[in-house]
Amino acid sequence: MNITNECVKCITGQIEKATKLLCLNEEISITIMEEVKRRAKNFSYNETPPFVAKDVYEYLAKMAKLEDPLEKLKQESIKKATTYLPFIEEKLEKSKDKLFTAIKAAVAGNVIDFATTKEFCLDNEINSIFETDFAINDYNKFKEELEKTNRLIILSDNAGENVFDKVLVKTIKKLYPTLEIYYATRGKPIINDITTKEAFQVGIDNYCKVISTGVDTPGLEKKQASKEFLELFESTQLILSKGMGNFECLEATNDSKIFFLFKVKCEVVANTISRNLGEIVLKRG
Repeated sequence: MNITNECVKCITGQIEKATKLLCLNEEISITIMEEVKRRAKNFSYNETPPFVAKDVYEYLAKMAKLEDPLEKLKQESIKKATTYLPFIEEKLEKSKDKLFTAIKAAVAGNVIDFATTKEFCLDNEINSIFETDFAINDYNKFKEELEKTNRLIILSDNAGENVFDKVLVKTIKKLYPTLEIYYATRGKPIINDITTKEAFQVGIDNYCKVISTGVDTPGLEKKQASKEFLELFESTQLILSKGMGNFECLEATNDSKIFFLFKVKCEVVANTISRNLGEIVLKRG
């Protein structure tokens, strides 16, 4: 999915929001925003939003002198998400279809996203997700593929979601004990996305293998990925891709082995899949 004018506005808006969150002094903030707006004029409309966003986020990190500018936000998101575990585990225990319930919990966590103009409330999402229908529901197809494969890659998204992703991975492993599961993270800190650090932090590695994709983009931009990851990706017959960033990078591949799981949080993505803002989807590629 290539960028649009709306994407450009969104990305520059994200950087402005980040400068305020980091409480940078006015002079540095002005310098950052002037440079970001200058660079935005030269964004390539042949690239995906995550690919063009990485440049300005790297610039923000350099100017703020922080390797992981949104680390505090990531930790706050993980802490808050953890408070919902008893509620989710109770729902899971009472569920007749534990896989579906765990997938619902995982998509509820997808509201945790710094890189959107539209913000959603995690409290509301958790309390309503189990009564909310998927606007696009390819669950039965996903389950069929899961029962046939011996390996699954889950492409992670934002910090905080990893708490709910652990529930999903644990559930899948219990249902399919011989299944080899890989949890793939970003290759370096970018926005509030999950790296191996946050994956190991919640102990998800107790149920699967945590790996880095090698990407420096807030989405799986394959041309940025490591050779080792790409070999694994291409040889794996089932991918569960979480979040809009991964969707933006991979939707044009039309790869039927990929299932996209996310909440629609921007109009550009909504228009791409002909759905509405705020809906949840589990969509085959």
